[in-house]
Amino acid sequence: GLPPYMKLRVEKLKEIHQERQTFMEQYLKERALLEQKYEKISKPFFDKRKEVIEGKMDTEIAKDETDDNSNSNSNSNSNNNEEKEAGIPQFWACAIHQMPVTQGMVAETDLECLAGIKDIRCVGHENGEGFLLEFEFGPNDFFQNEVLTKSYDVPNLLLADEPILKNVEGCEIRWKENKCLTHKKISKIQRGTGKNAGQTRSVTKTVRQESFFHFFTPPKMPSLEAASEEEVMNLEQAFDEDYDVAQAFRSHIVPKAVMWFAGDAMEQEMEAALEGMNWPNEGEESS
Repeated sequence: GLPPYMKLRVEKLKEIHQERQTFMEQYLKERALLEQKYEKISKPFFDKRKEVIEGKMDTEIAKDETDDNSNSNSNSNSNNNEEKEAGIPQFWACAIHQMPVTQGMVAETDLECLAGIKDIRCVGHENGEGFLLEFEFGPNDFFQNEVLTKSYDVPNLLLADEPILKNVEGCEIRWKENKCLTHKKISKIQRGTGKNAGQTRSVTKTVRQESFFHFFTPPKMPSLEAASEEEVMNLEQAFDEDYDVAQAFRSHIVPKAVMWFAGDAMEQEMEAALEGMNWPNEGEESS
């Protein structure tokens, strides 16, 4: 062990560390309040974005364009009289498909339903220890919910440490009859054997199919006592992948939706990554 005089110095270091921890606790409280403040400041911008996507600002935008192009020729005037779609159809579906983390989650059978997303929001928990994702849908043929939610409790969300997931909660999707996208029914003809030889019966079973909407059913925690090491590792991977998707929505898709829709976000991220690389100077010889 350490000699007594060294232990005294270590104890002093612990005192200093504890003093800093007190300041860090205050920092986290103030940062949580700051996050809430700017979340409220951002809300009007996101509300206006939603209005554009839904087509509620079409007339205003068209008027601005007309004012800017008051000397346009008759050709463009005739184009203005053509019937146009309202807003930006499939905006959120396109943004999701452009993001590498989420595009692989989308099955072809999801596309029609995802096209009905009206808005995606991220609402921070008041204590700064988590967030709620909200997916707002218009009336559709698939489910009755108006909003699908996914909530994450992350005590160290505002720290740079590896996130510690305390709890993840999805929601129940109230599927309309024969419209479930996460599972499908398969019918098979079974032939009897033995005494029932020659007889047949139809057996229907429900099987899982690939779908984005599995996202709203988080991984289930098995009994750790009964779980094998492999099961625990698979579960950890499932939670990691699930949280990566949540962070993709929270930090990228929700705040920068138009950049993902237009395809600019990936280009910007690639440029940022290239700028961060250490390139050899011109004329520098490779060793």
